[in-house]
Amino acid sequence: MSNLSDSILSDAMSYTRPADISAKLAELREHRPICLIEPDDIRPYWAVTRYEDIRYIESTPELFSAEPRAVLILQALEEMNQARFGDIMGVKTLVHMDGEQHMALRKITRDWFMPANIVKMRGHVAELAESFIARMKDKGGECDFASDIAFWYPLRVILQLIGIPEKDEANILTLTQQLFAPEGFATEEKDAMTVFMECVQAMAEYFTALAEDRRAAPKDDIASVLANAKLNGEPIDPFTLTSYFVLLATAGHDTTSASIAGGLQALIQHPEQRQALLDDPSLYSKAADECIRWVTPVKHFARTVLADTELSGVSLKKGDTVTMFFESANRDASAIDRPENFDVSRKGSKHLAFGHGRHNCLGMHLARMEIETFLRLLLPQLESLEFNGEPTYIPSHFVSGLNSLPIRYKFINP
Repeated sequence: MSNLSDSILSDAMSYTRPADISAKLAELREHRPICLIEPDDIRPYWAVTRYEDIRYIESTPELFSAEPRAVLILQALEEMNQARFGDIMGVKTLVHMDGEQHMALRKITRDWFMPANIVKMRGHVAELAESFIARMKDKGGECDFASDIAFWYPLRVILQLIGIPEKDEANILTLTQQLFAPEGFATEEKDAMTVFMECVQAMAEYFTALAEDRRAAPKDDIASVLANAKLNGEPIDPFTLTSYFVLLATAGHDTTSASIAGGLQALIQHPEQRQALLDDPSLYSKAADECIRWVTPVKHFARTVLADTELSGVSLKKGDTVTMFFESANRDASAIDRPENFDVSRKGSKHLAFGHGRHNCLGMHLARMEIETFLRLLLPQLESLEFNGEPTYIPSHFVSGLNSLPIRYKFINP
């Protein structure tokens, strides 16, 4: 048993030490798979760490609801959000709702992210990938792969789909990072709660203006679809509409960025896996899925228990919060074969990095394609690839991954 506190699972700064998080999850998975945790500043929650329990929760929304809280946040921030936005989360996206509204809103943009449309996008995404590989070449053999490349490539893909101009990319990236990891932007003058509140306000203003523009002059983009969409014959209310934009413009790239950066890190750590891809290019699609499982960028989602029940022998009360730790599910040997091995040839991966059931990730097909495309184009061009310093990690217990990945490399044809 480790000396690590259970509360590190909901402490953002602890995720800058991913080995500690992995060790705590392994301990709970083996000894206390459904464990009550009572932090000082977050509502008590049950940490759920085994694959089958998490899959069951995701499969049973009539018993485990995404409302009112889908993510663990400070209780004080819940109260501030309620006072300012009328909602304890500060946003109300697809991941924060259940039922008919969730399905109706999901349907509005679903076709944009289905495999048939993703196939049409492959050529353009490949062009974007090549442009960022060219950026690596321009760096002269050294770069911070996370902050120079991985943060920007999926960002450009999703923002072009939405219809957001390239000049606004840096602003959207900063707002995304502030939304998911406000602790990383806190100062003596401005605490994490203030960073979060100001970020949500800035996003609301930006996307309100974008929606107004697309109502006046629609284009062939997702922004126009959302801005002009109707539910039950009425326009989407402003709070829900801006929340929808926030979801697409943040989760639509941040999780993929984390998977690309963490995937490349794993390929450096496991050169035999990199060689396997070069020897057999048919493995790239499996490799993309393995990168996503390996990194599991979404660390948790929370659910509220709607009626007294039992989960694997543990009594849960109506109103309790259960929190699903997806990294733990994806390292559960009872469900995943050799989970501690990074294996680009892994067959039939059933990881839960995209969630499961009606809340599975809307953009999962796009994410897989982006990662596969980038690796397929980059790796054969490299003569060498190695670390060039210590990696650092983003402080977030919700969505996190590498903050910095210094690498050194040489192209075959510079």
